[in-house]
Order: sequence, then C-alpha cells, then structure tokens
Amino acid sequence: MPGNAYAGPMAPWPGLAAYGRQVTLAGGQRLFVFEASAASAPALLLIHGLGDEADTWRHVFEPLAAHYHVVAPDLPGFGRSDPLRRYSLPALRDALLALLDALRLPSATLAGSSMGAMLAQMMAAQAPRRAAALVLVDGTVITGGAPLSWPLLAMALPLVGERLYTGYRRDPRAAYESLRRYYADLDALPPADRTFLFQRVNERVWSDTQRQAYLATYRAAAWSAGGQGRTLAAALARSGIPTQILWGERDIIMPVRVAQALLELQPAARLTLIPGAGHLPHQEQSAAFLQALLAATEAQPA
Repeated sequence: MPGNAYAGPMAPWPGLAAYGRQVTLAGGQRLFVFEASAASAPALLLIHGLGDEADTWRHVFEPLAAHYHVVAPDLPGFGRSDPLRRYSLPALRDALLALLDALRLPSATLAGSSMGAMLAQMMAAQAPRRAAALVLVDGTVITGGAPLSWPLLAMALPLVGERLYTGYRRDPRAAYESLRRYYADLDALPPADRTFLFQRVNERVWSDTQRQAYLATYRAAAWSAGGQGRTLAAALARSGIPTQILWGERDIIMPVRVAQALLELQPAARLTLIPGAGHLPHQEQSAAFLQALLAATEAQPA
C-alpha cells in the first residue's frame, strides 16, 4: 500500500467519533479530546502513553462515561493535538493542568497508561488538590527494574532514532509488528482492533509531527529518569492521595516487579493484576480492566 494512504488527519475509532472535539487552552494551544459525561458525575482524566493517542481508551471510554465526566485528550504533538515548541514531561504535565482549567474542572481522578501514569503522578505532585485519586496503569515514575531493549535504547540516540522511526515507512507490516511487545497476544485481538492498529501505527510513522513529539519526549524522559522518581513517589505517599495500580500480568515493557517497587514506597496503594494482559490492559482485557477501575474508584454499575 503506498505511503500516502497513511498521511493526513487521524480518524477516530468509529465508536468514539461522536465525542471528539478541540479544546483551546489559555495560551492558544489546541488539544483534541474525547469527552462524555454522566449527569453530575465526578471527573476522570484518561492520559495515554508515549506514542499513543486517546483512542487507546476505545473499549472503556463509553462504559466509564456512565459513571464519570470522562475526558481523554491527545497529548500535545500526538494524535490530533497541536505540537509543543519544546517537549518535556513537565511541559506535558502543565498542558494537562491547563486542560482541566479550560474545562473548568477543579479536580479529577487522574488515570494514566504507561507514560501517562508518570504524568498523572507529576500532576498530583505539582497540584495535589487537582487529584481526587490516581489510577496508574502499567506505568510509574519508578523506572528501576524495567528492561532496556535494543529498539528503545536506539530510539534515544540522535539520528539513529530518526532513521529507525522513518525506516518503518518502507514496510507497513514491520511497523505493525513493532507493536507486538506491548501486548500479551497481539494476534488474539479482535480483527477490528488489529485492522485499526495496523492503520494507526503506520499513520504515526508517516507523521513528522508525531515523530518529533515521540523522540523528543522519549529522550527528555530518558535523560531525566533516576532518583527523582523515587523522591516523587515518596512525596505522593505522604500526600494521602488514594492510589490504585492496575497492571497487566504479562507486561514485558514494565514488568510487575516495577509495580511492586512502587508499592514499597507507597504501601497504602492497592495493586490489581490483570490476567492475560500485557502493557495495555485497557485494550487487551478491557472487561477485567473496567471492573478493576470501577471497583478501585468505588463506582457502582449504573
């Protein structure tokens, strides 16, 4: 299939299209969000991870909207949101806090996947009153114990990362296969999901904006990792913000031992393992994930 089949704006997952809109922040930057709400419901902010978009929540967004005012943004530079001039985790954190301001949400349960979980923790540390609770999905500022694979290490290298990223343009199938390590069983996903992911990963590959956002954010996060994460997690433990950790039992990107290391610093947090799931349990085992999230936030079925 020619490369230009993947160029242009990303179409939402069909079931989410009706909920999508642009929100303009105080500084003029526009973020694309999916937003839906139950009447008088508490707010829930869903934060995707690195190299992903808000569509990652496609199987849980509508069910959660039966209980919450759900907001799922594309982070700046990812998906359909405006890029940043300079990428860093604090810059992404500040954009999310600005989004809460733009939507006039004084606080929300902050639920993040992978890097999104790191951003949720950083938001809670920066503005504790904005965090009603934390839900950390296969991600945390505690990075010790996570394996370092060659593809991830190579992406951190200038020029090498750019070459690897754009190299997938020559082979759409290889781009799709790069997703395999994020799932316990990529082939077991429903056909609609596999078709969607094939298109979506190749759209990312052909987007220069998303390439810049991915590499710059990844490098900024990689170089800033270290003891700061443990300090932040310890501070959150003292804050008393309710924290639930939801983790794919078969995650090889961030193995369960990473979650257990976080528990040592935040013993009041609760850990729920999602059987049969890899790094993205909300996609792969959405029913079990939804049940665990609702139980953790004490929401009852409508």
